[in-house]
This record gives sequence, structure tokens and C-alpha cells, in this order.
Amino acid sequence: MLLIIAVLAICWGFGRLDLTPLNRRAKWLLLTAAICAWTIFCALVSTNRLVSIPPTARVLLYALLFIVTVLILRRRPAWFAGIIVLPAVINGAIYILQELEIWSPFDTSGAAEVHLRRTALMGNPNDVGSYLIVPALVAMALALSQRRGRLIWAGVAAFILVATYMTHTVAAIGAVAVALFVMFALWLRSWPKTVAVFVAVVILGAIPFAAYPPLRARVVLMRDALQRRDFETLSAARTLPFLTAAEMIRTRPITGLGPGGFAYNFFDYKLRLQQRRRELFEHTTELNFGEAHNDHLQVAAETGLPGYALFLAALLLIGSASRPQARRDDAAESDRDDFVRLLGLPLAVSLFILALAQFPLELIAPTHTYLWAAAAIVAWREI
Repeated sequence: MLLIIAVLAICWGFGRLDLTPLNRRAKWLLLTAAICAWTIFCALVSTNRLVSIPPTARVLLYALLFIVTVLILRRRPAWFAGIIVLPAVINGAIYILQELEIWSPFDTSGAAEVHLRRTALMGNPNDVGSYLIVPALVAMALALSQRRGRLIWAGVAAFILVATYMTHTVAAIGAVAVALFVMFALWLRSWPKTVAVFVAVVILGAIPFAAYPPLRARVVLMRDALQRRDFETLSAARTLPFLTAAEMIRTRPITGLGPGGFAYNFFDYKLRLQQRRRELFEHTTELNFGEAHNDHLQVAAETGLPGYALFLAALLLIGSASRPQARRDDAAESDRDDFVRLLGLPLAVSLFILALAQFPLELIAPTHTYLWAAAAIVAWREI
């Protein structure tokens, strides 16, 4: 981002910065500006302004990156969106090799759990699973929408999906499965065919859970926890941050605690909550969380309900790109239109579901993939 800012400054200094392609009344640009303005306002009234500076700067830099990416993608062909797929293939291949205990570029033998030794080039399996979702959707959308290279894109999408399943990340698996069902429904445009696809997705999605021992063990664990009403196990030990974030929203529903305020205020709010509902925290009193592990709750806790409304508005705007439009005669434009129509709603659905049990907006790699795909949609649909 520093490099991009330097280049923009140099272009501006030499009078070469042309912003005429920007429609300043476009919904996406107005929404981006609103998100930046509200983030700055929440930082100014934050419970700790110094803590709020880094996450506020990150939001502003992401906004600039998004706008620059939209401008760059404007006249590019649809396959250009697939640039993010190659790094995902590399990470997926490394992760699979680690999972099968064939090879790893790092010495992760000191990890507390065997599962946490699988890192790819990310950090942990949850990070990898969250990151692989968008490349898989982009590859599948290209396979369904492009005239050339369909089999290659389909094979790449299948490979990334296998890697996603092998991360054992339930939220990521659920998000990509539902998103793919939505994508195939958009592609088929027929209720009978959609029902058939739904059945196929359920069967194909269930096979790895039945055949792959780690996933099968996870299903048994979750089933037993549900029978015991063990919500701590069902939520993967995230009941505490979920309830604490909800308490934060209750106390400051308008402006929230400020960007970065969840981690800063977590322990104080946790203690207050434990005093009132001690029975819920018998086994989790010693834990401290830097993230809510639910971006719906964390966005609302840090930027209030207006900030959460802006988050939902962004999802709705991207999802609206899947509405059918008149087909254009130009082959390149037609390919882009088909790609955007197939990707818009599935992309929004995947982020909505993933954010229920993960925090992709707090991780650089997943955030960048979502920004890239959203920028392609905005650049080629002008929403």
C-alpha cells in the first residue's frame, strides 16, 4: 500500500492522475466512503483512541486498495480475476502435503496439537480454510462462464475444494458448499435442475465427512455435544467471545467500542458477564480472546449497529450483481457479465456464513481475496 500511495503521489505531481473513470455517484464508491467515514468517527469516540489507530488505518488502506483494483480491472478480460487462484493452488498443495505428512517447508513439531502443524504459508488450518474459499469460487465461476479453459478451471476449483475440506474448518466448508449451491442454481436457472444440484451437493459434501477419518471424528464429536447440549464444544470453545461481544453491543449499540476495541475491552467485559452468568463459564474462565471469532458480532461491537448495517449493505450490493441483465454482443463483455452474475451472490453468501464462526475481516489473506473478487464484480458490473 505504501508503494501504491507513492505511485499515486508521483502521478498526481506530474499531472498524470486521471480519476475521470470514477463515477462519484456510484453506489459502491458512496458505500466505500461511508464505511471509511464511520470507521474514523468510531475511532474518534473510541474507548481507546490509540488502540483504534492501526485498525482504522487498515480500513482506509483497504478502501484505497479496493478503489485502485477496481480501476485496474476495468478493461481486463474475465480470466484476469483468476490471478488469485495460483497462490491458492500453491498453498493448497503445501497444506495437503502437510496433512498427509509427506513434506513441510517448516518445522512445526512444537505445535500444541498435531492438527495445528498444518500451516501452508498462512498460519493455521482455520486461516487456510478461510483463505481458500474465494479462489475456489472464482475458479468455479470461470469454469462455468468462460468459453476457453473450462476443464482447467474446473480441475483447479476441485483441487482447492479438496484442500479446503482437508483443513477440517467447518465454517469454511459450510460457506463454500452453500456458495457453490447458489452458484450452480444461478447457472442452471431451473428449479428442477437446482433441486438435483442440491441433492448432489449434499451427497458430495457428505462423502468426505463419512470417508475422511478426521472429518468423521469431528461429526461424531459435534453430534455427541449436541445431545449433551454442550454449547462450548459445539462452538469450538467460542461461547465466551460470542457472549462477550453481545454484551459489548448491548452497552454501546451506536458507536461501539471503537476499532480494535474488542481485544482491548475483552477482559473487563468478560469479568462482568461471568459475575452475572457464572454457570456459562465453568471451563473457560482462564481464556482471553483477541478476536470474537464472529465478524458479525465483532463489527457490531467495535463500530456499533450502524457499522454492522454498512457491512450488510456491502454484502447486499455485491450480491445484487447476480441479477440478470441484457446480454451484450461483445464477446469479452459477455464473458465478464456471465462471470459476475455467477460470482456476486455466492461471494456475498460465503462471507456471510464464514463470518458466523470465523474472523476473515481480521486476517489479511482472506480479506485480500474478498476485496479482489468484489473489485472485479464492481469493475465489470458498475453497481
